[in-house]
Amino acid sequence: MVQMETSVRLSLERMLSRREQLVLLEIGLDSVATASSFVEYMSDSYGISKSSMWYILKRLKEKELLDFATKEEPGKSLELTGSGRDSLQVVGRSRSDILKYFSDAAVSRLWGVRNYAARAGFGTLR
Repeated sequence: MVQMETSVRLSLERMLSRREQLVLLEIGLDSVATASSFVEYMSDSYGISKSSMWYILKRLKEKELLDFATKEEPGKSLELTGSGRDSLQVVGRSRSDILKYFSDAAVSRLWGVRNYAARAGFGTLR
């Protein structure tokens, strides 16, 4: 049983990037009012560019893991499909690893900005 779980996890990791896994975790079982608001939230929270976020959402939609409104289908909220909920169960098992990866990346970006500012003569950023 454990070996099967491990193989499912490894195949999911090959299918989904860390950012895609993060998106599944952040959407979770909730339905988000709009994809636009979610893109804004992810950009602000994790420093992922909005264009990258739209690309990720479109890829996950193509993989039939989530659904959201388009110009052709307005009014739909952003939510996981049945396959997306199944994938979330597998991704959720390593939730803390995924979130730690992105929080470590955020800290690295912050230190990079502080170091750049100090080298550029702006003093210390607080």
